[in-house]
Parts: sequence; structure tokens; C-alpha cells
Amino acid sequence: MQCAALGTTYYATRGAILQAWQVTASSPPQDRIYPSTIAGTVTGGTVGGLTRGRANIVPGMIMFSLFGFAGQYAYNALDARHYNSHAPLTVATTQAERSTKANTERIETRDAKPEEPLWKRILNSKWSPMKVLSDEQYEKILQEKLLTVEAELAILDEDIEKVKQKEEKARKGEKEGIN
Repeated sequence: MQCAALGTTYYATRGAILQAWQVTASSPPQDRIYPSTIAGTVTGGTVGGLTRGRANIVPGMIMFSLFGFAGQYAYNALDARHYNSHAPLTVATTQAERSTKANTERIETRDAKPEEPLWKRILNSKWSPMKVLSDEQYEKILQEKLLTVEAELAILDEDIEKVKQKEEKARKGEKEGIN
């Protein structure tokens, strides 16, 4: 219930502020930070007061204003990073521009290998207990496990054979003792 109230209040307030301030899709991303912070403040105070009492109005306003600011700031940073990684390169068109650029700086080229997605970098970090494996790595691990299982089965087969031999000797000993 609180999640629905928080989400609805936040997005309704943020939308109203964005519309009142005439922030459009072509506006710079920084123009969305203040409306998000204000919407977080209004949401935290309103929902905190309605659902948890008067004592939670100010803490709710403080926390949700921080959440609104931090969330919008992080979104802007990730969006800019995504945009920059997919933006087309500008290339000098005339011979004069090419020679000028060549003399002053090297023409920027993109690496042939694109940057790994965020989820792969997280999983491959030294802090993650999991790792992304290629098909070859996974096949190698499975082969090693199969080899281990086969070795254990061979050892068990030898142990079973030894037990059978002991039983045979014990039966022969009983038969000789009975005769």
C-alpha cells in the first residue's frame, strides 16, 4: 500500500512540476533534478504523515528529497554515459580539415570491442561471488567435473570388488569349516 502511495504521489507531483516549469524532452538533464527533489520532498512528507503520523513528516521529507535527488542524478549520469557510448563520431569532411586535425591531434577512433554491459562488469568484479563464463570455459569446467566423477566411480568399483572378494573368501572359509 505504501509503495503504491509513494510511487503515485511521487510521479504525479514530479509530472506536475515538470509541466509547470515547461521541462521538455529536449531540456538538459539537469533541469529534472530540482523537480525530482521537490517531488521526493512532497511525497515523503505527505505519505509519511498520512501513513505513519506527524512525527514522520520531516524525516520523510528529508529522506525522500535525498532519494529523489540521488535517483535523478544517477539516472542522468547513466543516461549520459549510455548516450556518449552510442553517439556517432564526427569525422573531418574536407581535406583541409583532415590535414589540420592530423597535425594537431589524432582522429578519434572507436575500439573494435564495445564496452561490456554493466551487469557483466558487476558479475566479473572481484567482489561478486558469481562470474560470467564463456561456452568454452563452461565446457572445460564440466569436463573437469566429469573426470572427477569418473575417477570416483572407478575408486568405488575397486572398493566394491574388494568387498566381493572378501565375501567370497568368507563364504569359502565357512564352507570349509562346515565340512
